[in-house]
Amino acid sequence: MVLASWLFTQFLLTNDVQIAYAETEGYAPVTRKAQQSAEYQDYLARAGEDNGEHYAVKIAATKLLMDNTAHTFTTPVFNGSTSLRDAAGQMIEDVTKSVRRKQTVDEAYMQKLFSDVNSLYRLDQISASGAGGPADLGPLPQTAVILLSSLAAAWLFIGLVYAVGLIRKRKK
Repeated sequence: MVLASWLFTQFLLTNDVQIAYAETEGYAPVTRKAQQSAEYQDYLARAGEDNGEHYAVKIAATKLLMDNTAHTFTTPVFNGSTSLRDAAGQMIEDVTKSVRRKQTVDEAYMQKLFSDVNSLYRLDQISASGAGGPADLGPLPQTAVILLSSLAAAWLFIGLVYAVGLIRKRKK
């Protein structure tokens, strides 16, 4: 499993994948090699040619980020970091919508928003791993059991076909 994860990560870090993802999603490639490749530099140089692939604002934002990576920071992942990030995004989105709708954004609004988001993302709950082990989530849903069984059967079939091929190859 570790090898498969490593191989998948290596695939994700190839120039082709990095550049394709950057062009469609507006992210900057994570490797310097992809950032400095002729293909990606050509993509950046074509900003504003169209409103699809070469959308000027998307490319300008990417260039701004790449020019200022020394002024950014990352934080280590911790249990609950995804929920916290999602909650922060939700709060920003809600406040922005309220301001655009000319609603009152005051202390009472912020307290209610914080309470709602806190409940929605369960930010005030201690994680199961912090309480002495994982919580029992009950049995897997039937659809998950079917999916996992199908995946296991597919891998067994692939292994069987491979083994048969090796046996035939040795007989020749």
